[in-house]
Amino acid sequence: MSRVASVDEERPVDAPRLRDRFAAATLWHRLQVWVIGRKHSTIGFSILRVLFGVSMLIVLIPSYADRHYLWGAGSWWVDPEANRRGWWEPLRMLFPKDNVLLFDVSFHVLLALAVLFVVGFQTRWVTPVLLVFWVGLSTNSTLLGNGGDTLMRIVLLFVVFADLSRHFSVDEWMRRRRGIRPSFFSKRMPTWVPPWLGIWAHNTVLMLCVFQILLVYVVSSVLKFQGEEWLNGTAIYYALSIEQFHVLPALSQLAWQSAPVVALATWAALWVQMLFPVLILWKPTRYLAVFVITGMHLSIAVLLGLWPFSLAMIALDLLLVRDGSWRRLGARLGSLRRGLLSPAA
Repeated sequence: MSRVASVDEERPVDAPRLRDRFAAATLWHRLQVWVIGRKHSTIGFSILRVLFGVSMLIVLIPSYADRHYLWGAGSWWVDPEANRRGWWEPLRMLFPKDNVLLFDVSFHVLLALAVLFVVGFQTRWVTPVLLVFWVGLSTNSTLLGNGGDTLMRIVLLFVVFADLSRHFSVDEWMRRRRGIRPSFFSKRMPTWVPPWLGIWAHNTVLMLCVFQILLVYVVSSVLKFQGEEWLNGTAIYYALSIEQFHVLPALSQLAWQSAPVVALATWAALWVQMLFPVLILWKPTRYLAVFVITGMHLSIAVLLGLWPFSLAMIALDLLLVRDGSWRRLGARLGSLRRGLLSPAA
């Protein structure tokens, strides 16, 4: 009886606490604190900066010798399709097809901007200029992309307002270094700008990026459910059988030798994408989903050669990993490294 009584006595105490925790006013306050309290996913955004810059270089450097045929004076054949897209005309002036010198200057400027973006030098100013040049090059041809370029253009517009150089950047190294004179570009924001505005902009960009990746996965999974190959588990087999995408033919052929493995991989890709919006609501399932879907994109990159697309998707997925989780992972890896390097007792 005493045990039952004690349980009954606890209920009136716990119920108000539960109601208070999920009350509208409490949820609104917690949302406000989350949005303007501090910047979230700063490590994820720094990784995104590096991966996006590397993706651009993967497109630009191998195409350097054929740049005039792909985007320049030799690409008039694609103009009807490019004009149909309705690009803003001033953007097309950056990479003119009737002026080889100006085209080459713009192309080399874009290469330099991509390198600066990767190393994180003057990122606040490089990012919007890089966006304009990257979109300007895209206006000259619309048949060279694989989905990743479209995603990168959308996200680059968002991240103009995010903090991309908090980690792994020259900007951060310069901020940490003592005795260096700040340049014009590194001055603080004016005093009339409220301090929470930058935090709000950064976290708003995070929400927009997460919404974008969820939109991609939900739409992709809905379309996959309309295909018989995805439902019967053979879609990945047919994708790996396309010779034009064989980067490592022996590895691609080895990957589809086992029918059960191919079927499981096909269904895993289908259901993880469909359930991704639900899986990210709980931390353990969120990290499991990020791990599985990152492995899927790495497989696409290695087996099909779609590196720009895969890196762009991975960069957005990693925004769901909190800074605290990255720091704990770094601490554990550091401890493991020190243990391996330390002499045996």
